[in-house]
Amino acid sequence: MYQTYKTLFKEVIGFRRLLFFGWVPVDRKMEILLGRKEAADYLQPPQKILDVATGTGALAYELAKLGHSVIGIDISMEMLSQARKKCSDNLNLYFQQADATHLPFNNNEFDATSISFGLHDMPYETEINVLKEMKRVTKTDGKILIVDYNETKNHWAAKLAYPLIKTSESVNWTPFITRGLENLLNKAGLKVAKWTTILGVIQIVIADNHKGH
Repeated sequence: MYQTYKTLFKEVIGFRRLLFFGWVPVDRKMEILLGRKEAADYLQPPQKILDVATGTGALAYELAKLGHSVIGIDISMEMLSQARKKCSDNLNLYFQQADATHLPFNNNEFDATSISFGLHDMPYETEINVLKEMKRVTKTDGKILIVDYNETKNHWAAKLAYPLIKTSESVNWTPFITRGLENLLNKAGLKVAKWTTILGVIQIVIADNHKGH
């Protein structure tokens, strides 16, 4: 896909303003850069969704606000204590401790599953096992939503941001970027159905759970 110089120029200016100009509120910077709000819109409500490696529950919260019934799981009780602050009476949102490599749920229990900024922190085999578990608990032809950093080969902005992001990420991040998310999905028996980016730095992927295909 080719871009006109005009479009490319707009992206460069937009990216610089987003990162550096003070008139963009900090919470809006993070909302746009991390893409969770935009990602949530890819799953049409109402659905029963499992958010894996939920952390502070940011994506789970965005999904619940759209009318989904959401369970967020994480291995860290510290993270879950922060996530539970997002719960309220008007949201169908629940958090529990669980290991993403051994999900305590039945096969085909969820309409969709999601994970945001969790895979890149995991060792390679763990990444694959987590995706396989997500595939197992997601209904046939259900959606698996993934939000994470984009690979440098996919967009110039990802390449530009690489040195900055690398300084704050774990040792598993560089192998994740080098191998690529599509490689992981293939190993787990999943295929990319929809792909987009936020400013070229974040990728949002939908995989259709075609079991047995």
